[in-house]
Amino acid sequence: MSHRPLIGITAGLNDQEKFHMLSRYFMEALCSCDALPVMLPLTCDGTLLNAYLNKLDGVLFSGGADVDPLLFGQYQKPGCGAISPLRDAHELALAKLLIDRKDKPVLGVCRGFQVMNIALGGDIYQDIPSEYESEALAHRQKQPEYYPSHPVDVTPGSLLEKITGQQTLMVNSLHHQAVRHIKGWNACAVAPDGIVEAAEMQDHPFFVGVQWHPERLWERDAASAKLFQAFVQACRS
Repeated sequence: MSHRPLIGITAGLNDQEKFHMLSRYFMEALCSCDALPVMLPLTCDGTLLNAYLNKLDGVLFSGGADVDPLLFGQYQKPGCGAISPLRDAHELALAKLLIDRKDKPVLGVCRGFQVMNIALGGDIYQDIPSEYESEALAHRQKQPEYYPSHPVDVTPGSLLEKITGQQTLMVNSLHHQAVRHIKGWNACAVAPDGIVEAAEMQDHPFFVGVQWHPERLWERDAASAKLFQAFVQACRS
């Protein structure tokens, strides 16, 4: 049997920050690719985080609640939702370590994508409906989560195009925040309204973030399955 890579997944917290919370779909998507996913404990201790990274083959930043605007130099606006200061601090510390760890593949999903961009020095829209300068799509869809609701255009020649084999993907949309100013990596997928839907780092073997939720699509959507397969293969290598 080939090596089954050990992949750490960041988890959310409940309202009182007492309990870890993680959608089972992330675990199932990685297990389907013969990975060994584990939920990471909440810590900002750099020594402990590096100890985990020395054991892990890759990291997945999962989706979840909103990110504190103070982390990108803004105050909270009315459209911003509930935040978890402990989770924010943990994930930003982890993301900043991973930026320099070229040996550790990283995948970010929805909030995870946004956290990675903030760690790189970028920012996000606190709330698309109230902040986006142009008319936006319905990025918080009313269809079931496993149903793709809008297309994204994939950049020709990007890693995402190489993985999926497509320049247009149909994706689900379960967010009201989104990456705004990209810094430190390149956008590689954009929605018809101009919202950035994915980014990747060119000088990193696998540092990819997507705004949609492939963990809810992979059983029905070949492109989403290929994304997880490529991530796990990068971790295996």
